[in-house]
Amino acid sequence: MASSFIPRPEMASKIADMLSPDPLFGEISGLFLAAPRRTGKSTFLRRDLKPMLEGRGQAVLYVDLWADRSVDPAELIRGCLAQALADHAKPIARLKKKVAIDRVGALGFNLGFKDDIDPRFTSTEALALLVEATQSDVVLIVDEAQQALETEAGRNAMYALKAARDAINQTPGDHHLYLIMTGSHRDKLAALVYDQKAPFYGARVRDFPKLGPDYTKIMSDMINEKLAPKAHITPEAMEEAFENLGRRPETLNECLRDWILQDGHSEEIWKALVQQKSENMDAARRSAIEALSDMQLALLKMIAADGNEFAPYAEQTRERLKSTNKGRLPSKGTIQNAMMELREKQFIWRPGYGSYALENSEIRRLLLDE
Repeated sequence: MASSFIPRPEMASKIADMLSPDPLFGEISGLFLAAPRRTGKSTFLRRDLKPMLEGRGQAVLYVDLWADRSVDPAELIRGCLAQALADHAKPIARLKKKVAIDRVGALGFNLGFKDDIDPRFTSTEALALLVEATQSDVVLIVDEAQQALETEAGRNAMYALKAARDAINQTPGDHHLYLIMTGSHRDKLAALVYDQKAPFYGARVRDFPKLGPDYTKIMSDMINEKLAPKAHITPEAMEEAFENLGRRPETLNECLRDWILQDGHSEEIWKALVQQKSENMDAARRSAIEALSDMQLALLKMIAADGNEFAPYAEQTRERLKSTNKGRLPSKGTIQNAMMELREKQFIWRPGYGSYALENSEIRRLLLDE
């Protein structure tokens, strides 16, 4: 099949417009956007939003914290900043000649030059230097930003970015630093903003714009060019299928490849093919859930229902667990063991001490529907 990438310039323009110091319509504190995995988020960031921002004269940095899960997120962020400094070596060199000293006050900060950029640079120093050298806004996009909370260094890197944002944007000038944090798990991304200890406390997580009917209309036109008339899929049938598949382009493409190889074609057969794909996705998740103990399942359902308010060792939680513990209050040790096993089985994730979230937000529906 041809590439299923469908440009979304209007959506990119709307998000780009929000990167403004305007107190009413701007998002100077940063954008936090959440969307389920494989719904086109990263593709949109790289192929729509980044070029749009660059076309407006902004310097754009992009780092995916899932690019290499074996590397500490802090190192990935630092590597992104180092690469940006290297990519902008020419304007930095011109700034050095213009200032003609070893240190320059970039937006009020002393930055060491010497022969090369000091390898011990801080986030504030690097980003302030980029702002001054490029004489433009700098936009840092951190994809799968919640991954930073997996390590102490990653968490500290987020605090450093927050400090850089505040320091640069509170200094008088025409150019600013904008942060865009995206994640494939709303609860996880919310851990960056929802309590007073969070790096970006007070910010708000928004839903990432989903691919809409325009996308399925184009996909319908594209696939129908390759099919006999009797095998055509109407835009309405394509949209319904896309919704049933969680609005995931890759999964829709899998169905379309199966459809091309299908012997018979009808609206009923297309619906059955999509339904089978959806059921297969759920079946694997249900099988894993059914293997849990009663205590583990009860805790998992509480996390799904309570979200960020879930407190595993609170008296109220223990009361709610009595029915799964032969009518007795479970000990904190029993709860702790069950929570550890849920973490080992990768059902839950701990963004910080005492706080938990579902590792895969897509199982919430299965847990709450039971």
